[in-house]
Amino acid sequence: MAHQHRLPTVRKPDEGLRVASAGSVYRYLAVGDETNGQYSLFDNVLHPGDGASLHSHSREEEAFYVLEGEIVFYTQTQRIPACKGTFINMPTGVARGFRNETDQDARMLIIESPAGLENMFLEDGEILVGSTDIAPTLEQISCPKIATQYGIENLSQALPDM
Repeated sequence: MAHQHRLPTVRKPDEGLRVASAGSVYRYLAVGDETNGQYSLFDNVLHPGDGASLHSHSREEEAFYVLEGEIVFYTQTQRIPACKGTFINMPTGVARGFRNETDQDARMLIIESPAGLENMFLEDGEILVGSTDIAPTLEQISCPKIATQYGIENLSQALPDM
């Protein structure tokens, strides 16, 4: 098997494309073009109340690593509180959602394997310049309307009330 010769990808703390999509801001740390399609890596800040409704992925394993704060993850049968240092892997096909249920910002890394969802965020969202932040509306805190094109099913099921 021939190896492609690629240069290392380096992102300093203030670097990386920032995209607002689905009511959240994703800072791109690595994308498919840089990882030979193997994975994408995002740094995601969740303000209080931010999150993703219950949905499933038909193509990607999705992993989360909480860097700051606490985020509550949901499956159809579980509520999983995750504090700093917690790792969670959601297999393909497993319904999942998450939300920051505290009054402080939370931050996590999201790994998508294989890569590709970065294209959905770009197509659906807005590239942010500088330190611009967003205040998402309820309509934005949902799966993008184009999600089905990327193998994501919005289960139209809200997360339980906080």
